[in-house]
Amino acid sequence: MKKDSDDRKRSHLRLVVNNPDKRKPGPIGSEDNFITLEDLVVQRENLTSLFYQDMERLQGKAYQAIERFLVVRGWPYGLDPQHGRPLVLPALAVCPSALGYGLVPQDELLVFVAEDAGDKGLCLSMEMIMPFYSDDEAVMEEALLYSPVLQYGSLFIEENHQDGLLDLIYRLGFPLYPPFPSVRVMEKLFSIVAREVDEALGGLSEYPDS
Repeated sequence: MKKDSDDRKRSHLRLVVNNPDKRKPGPIGSEDNFITLEDLVVQRENLTSLFYQDMERLQGKAYQAIERFLVVRGWPYGLDPQHGRPLVLPALAVCPSALGYGLVPQDELLVFVAEDAGDKGLCLSMEMIMPFYSDDEAVMEEALLYSPVLQYGSLFIEENHQDGLLDLIYRLGFPLYPPFPSVRVMEKLFSIVAREVDEALGGLSEYPDS
């Protein structure tokens, strides 16, 4: 398994999993109205009304609680109203030790609030593309098969609709009850993400090149 390097340029792609109806299918290689993380952060105030437009009340309050937490932590973030409405953070803000595994400032951690699978409440999920790849699908599948088993989050692979290659993705899902996450809950969840991403990257770094 290889780390991203200068000899294989991949644009940093906005990932929206479990929201197929909100993914705009486009030709491989298209930018799909992509807005960079830097631009999302700069334009956050301008995008706020569009982001929250027609959003369910409880979902909106949950997002606002997360925004307040991020402001207190001093983490930069943006709002993406076009691709499933995630909060978008620099992954290195949450997982700084991942710098040694190839994570770069443009890599993103996405935070979603949506109805859970049973339509019985809200679920908060955090997800990011891991900075490992292989053009060989069999290698990606084997890397997933032998990747570390995580206590809370999970790893899976999915074809990226912009370049047709497989991405290895980390995802943590957590039911929200009550629907407004407390500071304590947010601290715990982000610490879990940081620890499990480090654990997963450490395991993947030992996977042999193929």
